[in-house]
Amino acid sequence: MAAEDRNFFPAAIRALKPHDWTEIASAVTAHKDPLFSDITEERFGVLREHILRLEQEAEAERG
Repeated sequence: MAAEDRNFFPAAIRALKPHDWTEIASAVTAHKDPLFSDITEERFGVLREHILRLEQEAEAERG
């Protein structure tokens, strides 16, 4: 069990009030996850295309 599970979360549950949890939730959900942003998806799309092109070139050389 992680230290957070053992210490932090039980203490937070005891100490924080409903309005604290609401504030935390709104602060956390206000930020978008950079891993799933449109810019990241576009960059990975370009990378996927490049990898596929390299694979096709390698197959053409083998074949």
